[in-house]
Amino acid sequence: MTREEVLAKLRERRAEFDGRLHAIPRDAMDRPVPGAAHSPKQILAHVSAYERLIVERLRAARLGETTEFDRDRVGWEAFNSRVWGEGLDAPVDVVVARSAADFLELLEEVAELSNGELVDERGVTAAVDPAWLHGRPLWEAIAVDGFDHYPMHFAQLEAAKAE
Repeated sequence: MTREEVLAKLRERRAEFDGRLHAIPRDAMDRPVPGAAHSPKQILAHVSAYERLIVERLRAARLGETTEFDRDRVGWEAFNSRVWGEGLDAPVDVVVARSAADFLELLEEVAELSNGELVDERGVTAAVDPAWLHGRPLWEAIAVDGFDHYPMHFAQLEAAKAE
């Protein structure tokens, strides 16, 4: 997948996510989604945390540094548990603003990648933590934590809107 395709997919899927999120009444943002344990605000903070991880991984790799995030070392379950808790107490406006900023930074970081770095172990990709890549090309790791992640929460956002 090329850089332009990755960027287009990030924009497209995030717009779908944001459309569902913005259809939720403001007063429902802090209430757990019917049939789920988390609120729309927590879901947004959760998605944003994964975007932030991608940004931090890419920035560190540009400096030749390898990261060792709990998400990659301990597992996504421990990371998610921590992130769900962090999203609980943050004000809605703060979570929304932080998420918008994180997404813009994600687009900027991905735009700096070459097509070669997205498919082969070269340049930035050579310094990316192998525990995140799991032998996949960089574009696939970005997909897992980015544009393939957003749809995992579409049904929850739809349920919150319907409430």
